[in-house]
Amino acid sequence: MLVRRIARPLFAAVFVAEGLDAVRRPQAHVDRTEAAWQRLEKRTDLPPSPPTARLRTFVRAHGAAMTLAGAMLALGKAPRFAALTLAVLTLPAAAVNQPFTSPKAGHGDGPGENLQRRVLRERFVRNLSMVGGALIAAIDTEGRPGLTWRVQHARVDHAAHDARKAVASTVKDARKAIS
Repeated sequence: MLVRRIARPLFAAVFVAEGLDAVRRPQAHVDRTEAAWQRLEKRTDLPPSPPTARLRTFVRAHGAAMTLAGAMLALGKAPRFAALTLAVLTLPAAAVNQPFTSPKAGHGDGPGENLQRRVLRERFVRNLSMVGGALIAAIDTEGRPGLTWRVQHARVDHAAHDARKAVASTVKDARKAIS
């Protein structure tokens, strides 16, 4: 359908852009990841954050995977798998950008702190929206029956075929008995 041919690349563009940014300029992503790790480390029993070089490699690999899955979705290659992959890959970004464990307003550096919380909140909401959109794309069967429907109808078709065979056999036997 024409809408899918237009909508999928438009939706995938944000994932490709985010992924390419992480591959090309990983430091901002690494900084946010380290900050989120440190916030969680204070509240939980997380081990100390991995070395920056390892985080940079992880961020780049994550960005490359997001770029690849976004390109697959845009091109319509295994779109359901690509969309589900994008939903899973976006969850860590949502976790890193969530504003709930950042310092409370009024306890930080003033207006700059409030701006930082607002930016985190906007990224968090955007990431959640992207996960939701990717999940919707992942269940899109393009108007074709899904696997559950196919299995149920295959059972019905098989039962109908068996019933037709039984009726034909009974008719054949009845004809022999009459003759």
